[in-house]
Amino acid sequence: MKRKIIPVLLILIIGGSLFFIVRGQDRGLALRGEVEGTIYSQVADVAGKIVEMPVELGSPVRAGDLIARLDNTDQKYALEQLQIVLEKRQLMLRTLLKGARQEELEKARSDVSIAEANYHSAEATYRQAQDDIEPLVRLWEAGGVAQNELDRARLRETIAAESMEAAAGQVRKAREQLSLLQKGSDAETIALAEEDIMDAESRIRQMRETLNKYEIRATCDGIVISINYNLGSMVNAGYNVADISADREKYVVCYVPREQSLQLTYGQLFTVRSGSVEHQGELRFIDVKSQYTPKDMQTSATKNKVSVKVKLLLPPETTLKGGNRVEVIVR
Repeated sequence: MKRKIIPVLLILIIGGSLFFIVRGQDRGLALRGEVEGTIYSQVADVAGKIVEMPVELGSPVRAGDLIARLDNTDQKYALEQLQIVLEKRQLMLRTLLKGARQEELEKARSDVSIAEANYHSAEATYRQAQDDIEPLVRLWEAGGVAQNELDRARLRETIAAESMEAAAGQVRKAREQLSLLQKGSDAETIALAEEDIMDAESRIRQMRETLNKYEIRATCDGIVISINYNLGSMVNAGYNVADISADREKYVVCYVPREQSLQLTYGQLFTVRSGSVEHQGELRFIDVKSQYTPKDMQTSATKNKVSVKVKLLLPPETTLKGGNRVEVIVR
């Protein structure tokens, strides 16, 4: 009786093994994967103090939403001054076209005096800002003041220098306008006045473009995953204020055994499973270096094996989020 039972058991064991081998081959190589989003840095184009920051870690944002607003008080004042200059030049052109009168000449002389006084005031502010920096640098080198305090002093110096330069330009233009009135309203004088107007209009457009840079806005739809500055912090141009993980550019990262990686091709489709939901992931990245599969990504097929890191682009409509764990099937 025992001799008959043993062959039967062997047949069942072998048959069962073949079943699971065939089923495994049909299923393909199963790997662990993790979803990650494309990260976009939100960089400041200009330096300034953060006066508004309506987002928090984990906040969903849409492209164009405000991330941070920097203090633009001095720049707005400079724009207002440019607009006043433009109005004066337009008035000057109208005066030239109808002939200058004595009252216009007197007003032009007054404008020159005012512009010169503004320049001297701006120059004094700049000199004071320069004087303030020298002791701060010595204190900073000795560890007596923080870096941000020195940065604020340097920013004040820069703003004062720009104000002095703008004031010098106003003096120059006021003198030119007075000279134009004194010369009369000939064709050449009128042409110069028109050029001055175009110059002022160009500078105003440039200043408005600069003012827009004081608002840092989201470059894509997504989730705020890091904030590097707080409300009231000083930010320098070129520094990253926050990071956004894009909604419509998500990848699955997984590790394919090196021997299987040799058959991979860009654009190849993989099945990505999360519970009962399946997606098709398109192979977009194959690492050139091999490595041991990280422990938290190991399966029986990749444990203690050299593998290659790959990235699969998910379809835009996926509901998977960064950090989600999924199963990747390589057939």
